[in-house]
Amino acid sequence: MGEAPRTRHGLIPMLVAIRVAGERKRRAAEAAVTKGEAPETPKKKRGWFG
Repeated sequence: MGEAPRTRHGLIPMLVAIRVAGERKRRAAEAAVTKGEAPETPKKKRGWFG
Protein backbone atom coordinates (compact mmCIF):
# COMPACT_ATOMS: atom_id res chain seq x y z
CA MET A 1 0.00 0.00 0.00
CA GLY A 2 2.94 2.32 0.26
CA GLU A 3 3.55 4.82 3.00
CA ALA A 4 1.02 5.04 5.80
CA PRO A 5 -0.89 8.31 5.66
CA ARG A 6 -1.41 10.50 8.71
CA THR A 7 -3.49 8.76 11.33
CA ARG A 8 -7.17 9.57 10.95
CA HIS A 9 -10.08 8.02 12.78
CA GLY A 10 -12.24 5.66 10.80
CA LEU A 11 -11.92 3.42 7.81
CA ILE A 12 -13.30 5.74 5.13
CA PRO A 13 -10.92 8.67 5.83
CA MET A 14 -8.04 6.19 5.86
CA LEU A 15 -9.03 4.78 2.46
CA VAL A 16 -9.46 8.27 1.03
CA ALA A 17 -6.01 9.25 2.31
CA ILE A 18 -4.44 6.18 0.68
CA ARG A 19 -6.17 6.99 -2.61
CA VAL A 20 -5.03 10.62 -2.52
CA ALA A 21 -1.43 9.57 -1.80
CA GLY A 22 -1.54 7.16 -4.74
CA GLU A 23 -2.94 9.84 -7.01
CA ARG A 24 -0.13 12.23 -6.03
CA LYS A 25 2.48 9.57 -6.82
CA ARG A 26 0.84 8.86 -10.19
CA ARG A 27 0.81 12.54 -11.12
CA ALA A 28 4.44 12.93 -10.08
CA ALA A 29 5.37 9.95 -12.26
CA GLU A 30 3.49 11.43 -15.22
CA ALA A 31 5.28 14.75 -14.73
CA ALA A 32 8.64 12.95 -14.67
CA VAL A 33 7.80 11.16 -17.92
CA THR A 34 6.89 14.43 -19.66
CA LYS A 35 10.23 15.91 -18.54
CA GLY A 36 12.02 12.94 -20.06
CA GLU A 37 13.17 11.30 -16.84
CA ALA A 38 12.84 7.54 -16.46
CA PRO A 39 9.99 6.65 -14.10
CA GLU A 40 10.79 4.54 -11.07
CA THR A 41 9.29 1.10 -11.55
CA PRO A 42 8.28 -0.65 -8.34
CA LYS A 43 9.02 -4.32 -7.79
CA LYS A 44 6.19 -6.64 -8.81
CA LYS A 45 4.36 -7.91 -5.75
CA ARG A 46 3.43 -11.55 -5.45
CA GLY A 47 0.61 -12.82 -3.32
CA TRP A 48 -1.01 -10.95 -0.50
CA PHE A 49 2.06 -9.93 1.42
CA GLY A 50 4.28 -8.62 -1.35
